[in-house]
Amino acid sequence: MGKGMTVKTGRLEHIAMFKNMAIPNFIGIAVVFIACGFAIITHAQTEGSGVAEPKGVKDAALESKLEELLTTVYCYCGCERETIEVCVCDTAVMIEKDFRNRLLAGQTVEQIRTNYLDTFGPQFYAVMPAKGINLLAYIMPAVILVLIGGVAFAVLRRSRRQMVTSHVLEESDQQVSDTTVKQVEAELERYKQQN
Repeated sequence: MGKGMTVKTGRLEHIAMFKNMAIPNFIGIAVVFIACGFAIITHAQTEGSGVAEPKGVKDAALESKLEELLTTVYCYCGCERETIEVCVCDTAVMIEKDFRNRLLAGQTVEQIRTNYLDTFGPQFYAVMPAKGINLLAYIMPAVILVLIGGVAFAVLRRSRRQMVTSHVLEESDQQVSDTTVKQVEAELERYKQQN
């Protein structure tokens, strides 16, 4: 029995030592794997970014110009008055392809938009030009904000002036009452001295 206990105790000591060593070893291995993973990802990004960046920049610029075109002109299909970006008809898809091809051919956004509006009419321009009566639509919000600000300023100034005036009146009423109290006290003193 004593010998069996020793073996059992020996086993438990061995298992306890294994557990104490296993956790630090596992953490160390996990840290090494994570560090290697970061190194591989960083290396892959550095390698890939040198080759793919010019194409990505060019594509981003093209997409930006295309989006500007698609959001500033209406589709002429007649479905609804929607920009080409929003319209889902076949005509809008065809116009988008045409715009993309023209941009790839080297035309500017303004050239393509001008040609489109010359062909189909200025009513298909989704952005109001700042000319004539449309100028009012650009100016009126600023005028309205200035007017609202002026009215708010006048109201605040007037209410402040009224508060100051009422405060001055309260102080003067208090001074008058203090003066009156002093006069009454003086009269009482004089009356006491006479009697």
